[in-house]
Amino acid sequence: MKVPLLSQVMARPLWWGGGAFLLLGIITACLTNPTPADYQHRAAAEINTFLLTQVCPEIINRDSAIAMVALEVCDQLESRPAEAIERYIAYNTQAYNLGVATLFVTELPIQTVWSLGLFGQIIPLTL
Repeated sequence: MKVPLLSQVMARPLWWGGGAFLLLGIITACLTNPTPADYQHRAAAEINTFLLTQVCPEIINRDSAIAMVALEVCDQLESRPAEAIERYIAYNTQAYNLGVATLFVTELPIQTVWSLGLFGQIIPLTL
């Protein structure tokens, strides 16, 4: 006796559907990993924002000769894109492709920054 096709499909193990879903998730993660250029652009934007909102006002408000230099540098940070910061980050960052994620390790003078790129997002890691 021949078994109908529909009953053969229904006889597949329940985990098969979950396995297909897991495989699709892994493929999606691999295809949406942020690139090193994505990381450099985001990190440079964050550093630039930090400098403009935290460091520049603090230095400029001081009564010293360095305040005039800081004012000039901060004006340049506002008027130009953070290209120099992006180049610095590109030079000091190692990217490790882990398949479903990318690990970015940036060596800054004050600390090492670890970030994980996953599903198009860049997540800073605190170690």
